[in-house]
Amino acid sequence: MPEITVLMPVRNGEKYIKESIDSVLNQTLTDFEFLIIDDGSTDRTVEIIQGYTDKRIRLVRKEHQFIQNLNEGLELASGSYIARMDADDIMHTERLRIQLKRMKKNPDITAVSYTHLRAHETSAHL
Repeated sequence: MPEITVLMPVRNGEKYIKESIDSVLNQTLTDFEFLIIDDGSTDRTVEIIQGYTDKRIRLVRKEHQFIQNLNEGLELASGSYIARMDADDIMHTERLRIQLKRMKKNPDITAVSYTHLRAHETSAHL
């Protein structure tokens, strides 16, 4: 059983979901579960996710109830550690390896934060 579950809720994320999924699948640490909770998408999000054949991906489809679905995702996760992602996030290729190492070295740490800024084309500037 993988130590880490990457938990990604998504609703109508077709614009960025492929890039986000690819960034997770390209991690240097490869032993993880990738749990994607579809929160009632009405666009092509589910179709895009279903186009992946990677065995680490587990798609759960739900009606739109974000907080309830996110909490259910935590219950469904099989990993001892949860790495949260949003569908428009890009994960640095070393994120899981570095954070897992840090958590194991410092068992008193209960949470690690990760930030990545992306300027959307609709943004004038950051």
